[in-house]
Amino acid sequence: MDLMAHLSQDFPELAGIATYKDAARIGFSVDENVRRLLRFHRVERRLMAILIAHITSEPVWEVKCALALHQWQSAEHVDALRRRIAEMRNPTPRLDAIPENDPTAPALDAFLDQLDAARDTEELIAGVYGVLYPALADAYRDHIARTNPLVDHPTRRVLRFALLDVDEALSVWRRAWSEKASRWTEHLNAYLAAAGRIAGDSAVEPVDLTLYAPRSAHNDFHPRRDDRFHGSYNFEFPPHVVFNMPDVPADERNLALLCKRTLEMDVPEMMASFMTERTNQPWEFYRDYSRQLWDEARHAMMGSVALEARGIDWKREIPLNIGFALRLNLHATPIERQTILYAIEQSLMPAETGKRLEYETAVAAGDDLSAHFHDYDWADEVLHAQIGRRTLKREGISSDEARERAQAIHEKTWAALDQYRSRDEQHDWWPTFIRRALGKESAATARPELSIFRPSE
Repeated sequence: MDLMAHLSQDFPELAGIATYKDAARIGFSVDENVRRLLRFHRVERRLMAILIAHITSEPVWEVKCALALHQWQSAEHVDALRRRIAEMRNPTPRLDAIPENDPTAPALDAFLDQLDAARDTEELIAGVYGVLYPALADAYRDHIARTNPLVDHPTRRVLRFALLDVDEALSVWRRAWSEKASRWTEHLNAYLAAAGRIAGDSAVEPVDLTLYAPRSAHNDFHPRRDDRFHGSYNFEFPPHVVFNMPDVPADERNLALLCKRTLEMDVPEMMASFMTERTNQPWEFYRDYSRQLWDEARHAMMGSVALEARGIDWKREIPLNIGFALRLNLHATPIERQTILYAIEQSLMPAETGKRLEYETAVAAGDDLSAHFHDYDWADEVLHAQIGRRTLKREGISSDEARERAQAIHEKTWAALDQYRSRDEQHDWWPTFIRRALGKESAATARPELSIFRPSE
């Protein structure tokens, strides 16, 4: 048998995506496909917003990290769904409005409103990971199975990638329902049933929603830590200054950097507030900042990983204060918070004081893991500076104007922290920490510039 004959017999038909028999069946019409994708888009978009809105007030660190990841994954799903919908219909349907030809869409919104009304960690986890994600996975699998594998291959590919993220999220969350969580999931499932489930093609069950009084969501942007942490209101944070002291040994400066990285969870805690409160922005605004929010959470996790690798109990030994997000979320406008973020990102670009210096400090300290992490931290900040420039351009604010405004915002909000200082002892914890972590005295103690550890945002 020659090669051509061999290939014609053994190479998969139809590029391997389906058999001739499977491709000959009738799947969803374009109209029905678009109707369903619009619902998927709406669910993922609202899920993204809900996860973001709960990041700041979520006290459990591990849950905070998960919310940061999963909101970005939803943003990626939204972006892909928007492109696919636009490919199939011209003009593109209104993506952010309730479709007029979908009678159960308002009920779907009611379900999502209730999901957002979770009152604590337990209800949030039960609602997102116990109700919504399983329902979303079922809807995606059903769509993949029922749509024609040839004519609608692009949609199947989008949903398969989304399903990888959804299944991964579900695989790491195990059910441990209390009675309260069970009542809450029953409440949410009643609203979901009234919407015909995620795709809106299930028989609407005759649920008496009067038995499940609706709640109103409340966004709380006061940052919180769980009981494993201490010093949330101790705003003395020497690493802000120590990392950049040229006459302090590299190993101590590197440790200061790792503390700063771990504290960086305060950036997602701040970003979540302006991303929630700045409504009616272009989709690109939320997409770009969604990525940055996840990156900043990753940076905090990098710091915690490096400290764990050194055997440091970072939750107990480092006062990871909430000052940055607290002063901005409660004492600055959303656009002021965004402006501060832009100014910080731009300040990290100069080689003498920015991310290159941080990477070189880790290298000089001989800490390969820290150097590896700071190499990627530096790469992320390049992207963040670009995001900041794009968004400010949309706002009509120049870089010089942003930096000038940021200084005034910094001064105003730093002064606002005075009202919270009495909640914790304001003390210099750095010498004791260095003694335990490095087995020597800190070279940065008894220095006039350390009398007030004021961050230089």
